[in-house]
Amino acid sequence: MLEPFTTLHEAGFSAPGADAAVGWSVEVITALDWMRLAELARALAAEAGCELAGSRAMADGSVLFGMIEQPRSPKPQRALVKLAPWNEWGANTGTVERFAQEVATARDTRGILIAPAGFSTSAHHAAQQHRIEAVDALALFQAVQALPAERRDFLFVVTTAGDATTPSCPLCQQKLRRAEQPVESLPSRTIDSSGIVAESVVCDQLCVNAGCEATFLQEVRSRSIQVAGHVNGDFICHGPVILEPGATLSGSVAARSLVVRDGGALLGQFRILEGDLEPLVPQTARWQWRCAGSTGRAGCAKIAFEPHDNP
Repeated sequence: MLEPFTTLHEAGFSAPGADAAVGWSVEVITALDWMRLAELARALAAEAGCELAGSRAMADGSVLFGMIEQPRSPKPQRALVKLAPWNEWGANTGTVERFAQEVATARDTRGILIAPAGFSTSAHHAAQQHRIEAVDALALFQAVQALPAERRDFLFVVTTAGDATTPSCPLCQQKLRRAEQPVESLPSRTIDSSGIVAESVVCDQLCVNAGCEATFLQEVRSRSIQVAGHVNGDFICHGPVILEPGATLSGSVAARSLVVRDGGALLGQFRILEGDLEPLVPQTARWQWRCAGSTGRAGCAKIAFEPHDNP
């Protein structure tokens, strides 16, 4: 039968019942740079009397360090502590399983996984199965609350001094900078044979060659449309629609402008688009944290962290 392992309350990471320190909150802890959060975790462990080994930062913003809990007791306990990667910040089953494999390589060592944004239900189950202590921002907050007022206020000053929220580069330790992400480019589409187009079409430029007859079953969205053949469907164009000589368009058109060359024909409805339009390609990540690479360290250019508050 396995003996119950030391809880984080004993290791100094969580404790109930103390009044909140001025300035500290779960939100403050969750918003910290990964480096500041790792330093806070080490400080809390040291306050509990643990002996600490060195830290190792990974390129994904995760941090590993070892420690010995109750080092002067008859049964000291070795522990491996990991801060979840920046681009996860919370923990799912995969996060726990990967850490469990790391813990398994260390003999007689228990695991403590810190995921500030919390653990999914399945991640909690996986942590219990692998006997891994699950620590979120609330547990760290409770640990800070349990400290004497002088120590917790000192930790607050040290942890939040300066720019405490912008993540640091794991390779060169410099603060990352905000880098705008370009809007995703759209392909152009050329119809060079007759037939039915059943799939959705969203493109930069739509061209229908002469002699082709195409029927679009779904609404077409494009930045520009040029028709030299014959098309049927509903079209939304953020720019001009041009009907070349001999071309016909049957259906409905909404565009910034419409040009019908001699011999071309619009057989349907047309309306002019005005004002701001919805982007053709929704932006899922407007910007990222990236390293400026000012120190010349190899690999810094590959560091890219998603902002935690991105929609």
